[in-house]
Amino acid sequence: MSLRRLLSAILVMLAVAASGSPAAQSGEPDTDLARARAVLVMIGDPGCPYCARFEREVAPGYTASEDGKLAPLVRRDRHDADVAFLPRIVYSPTFVMLVRGREVGRIVGYGGADLFWMQVERLLADARAALARGDSGVSAPPASR
Repeated sequence: MSLRRLLSAILVMLAVAASGSPAAQSGEPDTDLARARAVLVMIGDPGCPYCARFEREVAPGYTASEDGKLAPLVRRDRHDADVAFLPRIVYSPTFVMLVRGREVGRIVGYGGADLFWMQVERLLADARAALARGDSGVSAPPASR
């Protein structure tokens, strides 16, 4: 087991012990995706085995990292109203990087910790560039009715 995976597993156990679930500890329901400076949204489904694997292998390490401070991880169900503006969410999980409510990139599926860390580096670079420009460089989500 790699050191990163071991640390992630320890952090998951601590988070679960402290709050009952990692999502409950994070305060995610209060995150306004349209106004957040930068956020990595994990869109999943209840009972998704790949989502559970991500939670064990990566989530605690990402949350504790500098990357997680730049773009905090928030979790949403694919049917949540505040992600309805995101097109074509087919696979679970799908990770969408938003900067000020605008998509700058996504990762579809979860193929393991090593692959995720490689893929998220590109999303984080795009988020940093969007933040430096002052916008995301993509069209805004449709206004709510």
